[in-house]
Parts: sequence; C-alpha cells; structure tokens
Amino acid sequence: MDLLDLHRSSIDLNEELWADLSEAHLDLATPCAGWTVHELLRHQVAVALDFAASARGTTPEEPADDDPLTAYRVASDAVAEAFRAPGFPDRTAEFPGYGPRRGKDLVAAHFVDNLVHAWDLSRALGLDSTLDAELAAAAFRVARHYPTTPDVRGPGGAFAMPVDVPADAPITDRLVGLLGRSPRWPA
Repeated sequence: MDLLDLHRSSIDLNEELWADLSEAHLDLATPCAGWTVHELLRHQVAVALDFAASARGTTPEEPADDDPLTAYRVASDAVAEAFRAPGFPDRTAEFPGYGPRRGKDLVAAHFVDNLVHAWDLSRALGLDSTLDAELAAAAFRVARHYPTTPDVRGPGGAFAMPVDVPADAPITDRLVGLLGRSPRWPA
C-alpha cells in the first residue's frame, strides 16, 4: 500500500470509530494525557485542518460543523485531497509547528497521528485496539525516525517519551510504546 493509501486507511479507521460515539463517550479519559474523547476529537479536526492548509499554502479554516464526526469527515477529506494534489509528496510545504518539510513527510506524520489516535480512541472506548498489522508496521517505520528533541517528545512536545516495550511484542504495542503510550493503558 502506498503512503497516500495508508493515510486514507487511517482516516477511514477513525471515521468507523467515531460513527459509534455517543454523548456519553465524550467525557471518557484517553491515553493522551489530560485529554478526554471530546478533546481528542477536537485535536484531530484541528490537525487535519492545519495540514490541509499547509499542503495548500493557505490559512487553516474553521471546523465545518459543530458535530465532531461531520467536522472530522470534512477536514479529513480536505487534507486527503490536498495531499493527493499532483506533485505534492515531492514538493516542500510548511509542516505545522516544525517548518518546511517534504510533502511526503506531512503525509507520513498525519498518517501516524491518525492511526495512533485510532488506538487511543479504541482504548478509551474499551474496544479491541489491535491495529491492522500493515498499517501499524508502516507507522512504526515512520515513527522510529522521530527525534527525541524537546519539541517532539516530552512535556510540550507532540509525543511523550517512548515507553519500554519488548522487542518481540505485537507491532501495535511497539508502535504505541514508541510514541509514549503504555500498551496496557489504563492499567
């Protein structure tokens, strides 16, 4: 599967999870320190809008709707379309918060973000959080190159510091551990 297809698959996975949400789920805690399901959903909408704007070279738009699922679908379709623009993966664009990067780096980062947040949401909802092995392996290959600098990891960074996970653990566990989540959350 190519990177753009992996990206779309991560969006589709989130949309499936979001479709079954109710008001009662919005205040549930997530593996993202201090975030409820509602805050996680708002984050995903905002990030999709930021990446879509970066890919287009525009200013981020406001969410399309107050309904989080509708807002996510609109924002995710916009970013997927922007990423599929001819030549985008090979041109330079502003990576939100990190400066100019290759388009494919933006696609890869948004893919990883969406996939890991699908895990977060599954865990918060008490669902099976095992990610598709192909998606998880691809995200792991991307995320293992993320630096451990303070702007990327730790307080104020995009991710927590990696959590120790055995090298022979399932790929989902290795991916989420690499990005600072305990595979056993909420233990």
